[in-house]
Order: sequence, then structure tokens, then C-alpha cells
Amino acid sequence: MKTAQPNINFPFSKGFARLTLILMLSLLIFKQASASESLNIKPNEMPDVCNADRAQVRVTVNGVGSGGVLNVGLYDDPEHFLFKKGRKRTVRIPAAEGQQKVCIDLEQPGTYAVAAYHDIDANRKLKMRWNMLPGEPFGLSNNPEQHIGFPKFSKSAFTTSSLGADIVIDLKQP
Repeated sequence: MKTAQPNINFPFSKGFARLTLILMLSLLIFKQASASESLNIKPNEMPDVCNADRAQVRVTVNGVGSGGVLNVGLYDDPEHFLFKKGRKRTVRIPAAEGQQKVCIDLEQPGTYAVAAYHDIDANRKLKMRWNMLPGEPFGLSNNPEQHIGFPKFSKSAFTTSSLGADIVIDLKQP
């Protein structure tokens, strides 16, 4: 015995399908635009062009994940190391899986330290765990061991020549 199928005829079904498709595509495009805008990287936070013939710190960061922002901070003040007040410059770039290189021009040779972290949610803040250690991938120049608290400036410091310095930071997972 055959069951009769109801004959429902929507005169706007093709138009409705097109409208639905257009809305879905618009939402997808809006979501992608919002994601890139949420990175909120300002022009003064862009890295300098890497050049081995210039006085700059050339930082290679290993262990970066995808998504969010890679933050690299240059410090020259031991008393305010890892504080905004002691930061000479901050560079932010979209995070990409693997190894990334960031260059920061120097005004003069000197003693510096670099801190880098992968800001996974791009909120411009380093998440901290209950024990005050980083809750996001984090690393310092010279890759000092972190047991309790953060290492001092002296453990991360390096001295540049007239052409700067090349350093490598290995991000440590929380």
C-alpha cells in the first residue's frame, strides 16, 4: 500500500534557498573579517624588516602554535623586566604553526632581554595560572629554566654588537 505524499509547494523555495545561501556566505565572510580584526595589531607593533646589516635584534621563536598572536617584547631595564614600564618595544604578528622570525631595530647597542608568548585568544594579555606561571606558551631569551616565578633580567640578558644580535627562544607550553 502506497502512502500518499503531501504535495507541499512553496512558491518561494528557490528564492528562499538562495537567500539562505547568501546569508550563510555573508556570515562566513563576516566571521573571517572579525577574526582578523580581533587580532588588533597596531601599526607601531609591526616588526621591522629583517636585515643582518642593521643594528637589530633578530628573534627566532620556536614552538609557536596556529591562531592568535605572537607577542615579542624587548626590554633594557633590569628593574622593570617583564613589566610594561620596562618594555622598550613590543612587536605583534599573527601566530602561525612552527617557527617564526621577528626583527626589532635598535637605536644603539646595549644589554637587552626578550620575552615572547603566544597569545592564543589574542586578548593582548598573558594568561597566568594559579601559581603565577604563564598559562600560554612563553619563553625568554637565553631560554632560562623556570621553576618558581620568572627568571631575573640577568638570566635572559644578552649584549648586542653594532649589528645587533640573533637570538632563539623556545616557547614552553604551560
